[in-house]
Amino acid sequence: MGKAKISVSGQIKTRLNICAGTVAMVTLVSVVSGDIFTSSLKVKRLVQEEAKVLDELKRYIDLQYDRLKTFSNFYTDRVRDINLNGQSKLLEDLHHPNAVYRAIKRFSSDYAQVLGENLESFRRSMATSRVPFEAGVGDIRGASLSLLRLQSVYHLKAMDMAEGDYLGYYGPPLTVQDTFEVGQLAFSESMLNASVEWLNVTLDLLAHPDPDSAIVYTLSPAHVKALMGRVHLYAGNVQMARSYYDEVRFSEPLSGDAQELGVELHSRPRAKPREEMGYFQNFSRLCSLDNRLHVPKPLHPSMICRYREALLPYYRFKEEILSVRPFASVVYNVTSDTESEILKDRVKHQLVRGQIGGSHEGHVSDLRTSDLGWVWDNESPVAAEISLRIKHLTGLEVAQKFPEGPTSAEPFQVVNYGLGGHYEVHLDPFEDGTSPLPALKHSGNRIATFLMYLSDVTRGGSTVFTKADIAVPPIKAFFRLVYGFCDLPLSSSFQGWLDSFDHGIIRFLQHGE
Repeated sequence: MGKAKISVSGQIKTRLNICAGTVAMVTLVSVVSGDIFTSSLKVKRLVQEEAKVLDELKRYIDLQYDRLKTFSNFYTDRVRDINLNGQSKLLEDLHHPNAVYRAIKRFSSDYAQVLGENLESFRRSMATSRVPFEAGVGDIRGASLSLLRLQSVYHLKAMDMAEGDYLGYYGPPLTVQDTFEVGQLAFSESMLNASVEWLNVTLDLLAHPDPDSAIVYTLSPAHVKALMGRVHLYAGNVQMARSYYDEVRFSEPLSGDAQELGVELHSRPRAKPREEMGYFQNFSRLCSLDNRLHVPKPLHPSMICRYREALLPYYRFKEEILSVRPFASVVYNVTSDTESEILKDRVKHQLVRGQIGGSHEGHVSDLRTSDLGWVWDNESPVAAEISLRIKHLTGLEVAQKFPEGPTSAEPFQVVNYGLGGHYEVHLDPFEDGTSPLPALKHSGNRIATFLMYLSDVTRGGSTVFTKADIAVPPIKAFFRLVYGFCDLPLSSSFQGWLDSFDHGIIRFLQHGE
């Protein structure tokens, strides 16, 4: 038969010399292996158990059938929506915040839920086919924060937003699941008043469902009330929190929020107070001026409209003085529509998320929600022509010399804002006096900014200067010229509703040492 040897370690080693048979061993060892040709017992057991294998295969087929049915239903619904509305109608709807939010959620959440564990392989397949499919879970958070930002800045009511009414600008409604998730995020961000408002809207929508809607939601009022209890608890209203807990602990005891609320009623946590920005009230007022140019009451005779003369005698531009100290103005019709489209087309496939803190230590932040691309003069004849025109208009040097430097002006920064996109109040000059961009390391600080709007925006989108009490609406072919230095007493920010290529920026630099 076989020869068995006991090794020094006491392990049994067996050598078989026949094709089939059973070997008696000193110790029975459970073997985990993918090989069956080495054992006739394994083959026999498989034959005996094939009926059970087929039963399991049937369960697998049923599971896959259900999943394919889900895939098919999702596919059919989306194709029907596209065919009924048309691609142009769907794109047109993206002028409204709710439509943008729903599109973001569809690509970042709905597809993920349908595809499940197949999501990553689907992404790889799309990448191989060069089809964009970039949305992720982080986009849901970003989109929800954008709605909360719009609500705060423009003093919108959550119910109006849910119904698609943004100060009289109407669009598609949000679903009950949407409003709940916005309320959830508001709670996680310690925006407790906003969270209560959105959760109350959710309860109202659950109590009065749309009779024409075919959507069935698993969200229950008890689930919403459990989270509502936690919001009140974190706000310090223990009595209200306990009232909600008593209402939901029997109807939905396994709810995560209900269990959390029960524990937290003993620990009594409080939300971290949100930092209040001193400029926010004026910032919100300026942003809410319905896209009107706003300047404080003129205090200087130089604050006028005029024709600005350029270095070349035949160059004359209409200019409106916004501020004298520091100097800020709006200049009209410096570029053509064709030039704006060329700049936008130049960067549309090279956009990256804007960062704060410069290129060396720069990082992505909720303080700046936009994408951008850079256009150097030597990369685009149109950019070079516009730079030269700006030189004649301002009298400032625009030469870009790299790598040796020094460079007098940065490349054009072409910025694309999305849903509720903004750049928090900030100063353009660098704190340390020099540009962090490697190509500009031999150049000095920013001394002026020339910003041009490349597209019209339906609502919102003003550039505001909170300390100077100035708001500049985003009107195509508007140019904003600001002179300033590190002690510039003028803060600026951008708050947009909708996606667009909102501006291109060129910033002038001191010559470095």
